[in-house]
Amino acid sequence: MLIRRNGTVARPVTLLLAVLLASGLAGAVRADDAAETAGVVAEAPAWPESTLSGDWGGARQRRFDAGVQVDLVYTADYLRNHRGGLQRGGAYVGNLNLAVQLDGEKLIGWQGGSAYLALISNSGGRFNLNKVGSFMGVDNLEAPVNRSGVFEAWLQQSFLDDRASLRAGLYPIDSEFYVTDSSGVFVHPSFGMAAEAADFGSLAGPSIYATSSYGARLRLDPDPAWYAMLAVTRGIASERIDTAGPNMSWQRGVGSMLIGEVGFSPLKSGLLVDPPGVGEDDGDYSPISKLAVGLWRFSPRFPQLSAVDAAGEPLSSTHWGAYLLAEQTVYRVPATQRDLTLFARYGFTDGRTSTLGYSVSAGLSFRGPFAGRENDTFGLAATRAHADPQGRLQLASEAGVPLSSNNETVVELTYQAQVLPGVAVQPLIQRIFNPGLYLPDSTVAGVRLQLTL
Repeated sequence: MLIRRNGTVARPVTLLLAVLLASGLAGAVRADDAAETAGVVAEAPAWPESTLSGDWGGARQRRFDAGVQVDLVYTADYLRNHRGGLQRGGAYVGNLNLAVQLDGEKLIGWQGGSAYLALISNSGGRFNLNKVGSFMGVDNLEAPVNRSGVFEAWLQQSFLDDRASLRAGLYPIDSEFYVTDSSGVFVHPSFGMAAEAADFGSLAGPSIYATSSYGARLRLDPDPAWYAMLAVTRGIASERIDTAGPNMSWQRGVGSMLIGEVGFSPLKSGLLVDPPGVGEDDGDYSPISKLAVGLWRFSPRFPQLSAVDAAGEPLSSTHWGAYLLAEQTVYRVPATQRDLTLFARYGFTDGRTSTLGYSVSAGLSFRGPFAGRENDTFGLAATRAHADPQGRLQLASEAGVPLSSNNETVVELTYQAQVLPGVAVQPLIQRIFNPGLYLPDSTVAGVRLQLTL
């Protein structure tokens, strides 16, 4: 059962999505005719090879041809803190994600139109909160509170021959901004949205997992090698984040966040030559190549964490930050999908309105590390977050003890193995240095099970 948090749901958007979905389900019975007349060019996913339930006897393909794609993924983690942190012990953390993608042109003749709806349901314990005490977190599934509901719901219009698009609705910025695909295998949250950008300011924070807000995004792709994005979203109130669910209504949000990102592909632009192994019997192989810079800021001005004026009132500052990221495939086993990709990211903030001054991360992912295991991925990465002076004062006050460090550092080693179509098992180990900037070093080990249904 889906729970409507705060008595609200993304009503205008979800209503239109429901109409589109109903049109798609009704049209699915005529999918063969629709496919012929619409000239479907998009390639359907290989469901028998990538899901547990396959093609549903051809029903999935018919719905896809009619403009509807439905994906259901269940992820369960069991992690155990073996030493350090707050206390020894383990916990389960789970997430169920139902995603519906709609092609507006196939459904109702809406040229260049599309829609997306994602519902999530979180479950399990508070592993980091109760066992580790890491400032950056431990598991990218863990949410402040377990709720179910609409997390992402937007409509998109493409134009200029698909060189531009406008998206609006419930929009988490970490779905497109500050993203490195090669770091997606890791369980630690800071390899998704980086720690300094995910850190909530004194007044509000960004629309990211596990709570989204309303916003709009404009994307331009003037050339295959270049892109630019600009988005504005409602801020998530800092005082409500510990009790918020999958989305926050416009009325309960605070201020707004403006974020922009410009990036390009060094390979496609000709700045780099193909890495070893690329260009030989390529087929559908495409190496990762990305270099991007981003800038974000909130309005209105935020109170500083600890600085006050002569009257004892908090000084105010603009809550802002910037980041640089890069990822590049550096080697490919010829004539296979097996490759090695490196990534690095650095971001900083104003350092006065949020705890962290900067964070840095780097790592590698090796897809198909062994012959015959092309769907497996090995990953090794490290990330560090640094607290500036005002942030350290606040953390020490909250902890009630002096801090032992200015930095928290995490190293993660993981191996994701596809054991069956739609079934992935992923053991991992994390070493967390100075969790919370005052706790003893922690060693976390666990396993992730992911079922794509």
